[in-house]
Amino acid sequence: MEKLKYFRFWCQKVLPLVYDDSLSYYEILCKVVKYINDLIKSDAEIIENVNQLRADLKVVQEWIDNFDTAFIQQIVDEYIRKSIKNVYFGLTYDGYFAAYLPESWDGVEFGTIQNGDLYGHLTITY
Repeated sequence: MEKLKYFRFWCQKVLPLVYDDSLSYYEILCKVVKYINDLIKSDAEIIENVNQLRADLKVVQEWIDNFDTAFIQQIVDEYIRKSIKNVYFGLTYDGYFAAYLPESWDGVEFGTIQNGDLYGHLTITY
């Protein structure tokens, strides 16, 4: 896009046909030129602001792309899982039923009955 330059003009002065308080053609043209030049200046400032926002967005996108989540897993492993004293039941993201056990319960296993009248009942094996 070509950068806009200020609007320049010239006008031949004409004697008005009627003398009153209305603006002459020259005064109207001066007001229009001032307004156009203000628009050009404002447009340049907006373009500069948009370019700055794009640069800032690029920095944020690079930060997001390079964000390392390994420390989150480390925090979960070190602090949360060690402090669990209870068994928690829930659903995984895949929709499966899951039981979350403390590390001290290594010998405990959960399962379900696969056949018979008790099909689907939860079992605990130690």
